[in-house]
Amino acid sequence: MEEVETLVESIQESFETVKDIDWTQATVSLYIVKRKLRNRKATYTTSLVNIDPKLGYKLRNIANNKINSSNEALEYDFNTSDLDNNVLGIEAEETDLQQILNDMNAEEPLPTIGNMDDLLNSWVYIARLDVADQEPLYTVRKISEGWKAKKIRQIGMNMIFSGNMLVDLEQQSIFKIDNQVDFFSFNGTIFIANKVNFESALNFRDGMEKNRDIIIEEFKTINLFVNAHEISKIIGDSLPRLRKLSQVKKSGYYLDQDFLTGLQMVAQEDDWDIAYTDDGKLIVTQENIDSVLLVLNNGRLTSKINDESFDVDVKHKYDPGK
Repeated sequence: MEEVETLVESIQESFETVKDIDWTQATVSLYIVKRKLRNRKATYTTSLVNIDPKLGYKLRNIANNKINSSNEALEYDFNTSDLDNNVLGIEAEETDLQQILNDMNAEEPLPTIGNMDDLLNSWVYIARLDVADQEPLYTVRKISEGWKAKKIRQIGMNMIFSGNMLVDLEQQSIFKIDNQVDFFSFNGTIFIANKVNFESALNFRDGMEKNRDIIIEEFKTINLFVNAHEISKIIGDSLPRLRKLSQVKKSGYYLDQDFLTGLQMVAQEDDWDIAYTDDGKLIVTQENIDSVLLVLNNGRLTSKINDESFDVDVKHKYDPGK
């Protein structure tokens, strides 16, 4: 658990650094990323987009506003949904973003968008903010409709002045950049403001399915279950259960023999809805899988005040020093 505490400290330290830097004078670059998905494996292509100073100014303000409005950085939890104004921290190398950043920082320059059609069907856009003597900040926004070519349809005539020419706005394709940031990355750490968009943008479901396969092999190795092979079939591609199983892997209680011994003792004493064989192996079924995942994540808790018990998917350790 010491490794987890070190990770939390690293996330918080990086977040405080981001908050302390003055990004209002940053130089801004804009990139678009396209995604191809084959057999649930994502590949990404990134391009640079030339922007005018006014758009750069707006992107800088969007990033700065998101940073200022973010209150606290918490460690990434697969089950957390309501973040309010907090962000979740996770290492970039655990996600597909690392591939994209590697391309952006490679010696060979990225291609620059040369015409409007190259923008169509983009997956995300990324604003890079550079401040002297600091690591760059990357803010990411998933494009909800893939930047389809859309025409404005309004009564009357709409004009813009572009390239020394008055242009009919109905002939223009609209590429929307709003004032939201789904997540931002700094010095190897991602800070997530919109978890749903983060997981969708970076194909995170595929990572959870890989976690499923890895942890089931670990279950077999340590003989925790009498029928570990059944877990994969029962969980399948159910996103709620994939989240719970990934959180089990992340928390690591299943590797703590003292925890497992205590779990069996309490489960049998309190007649919990999980079952064991005579030699102490867990039995998993379609009916009890959710309870098994819950208790392996130490999610069945009892109040010290009135002894009420609760099943909780999301929890944060109490630190009396804070």
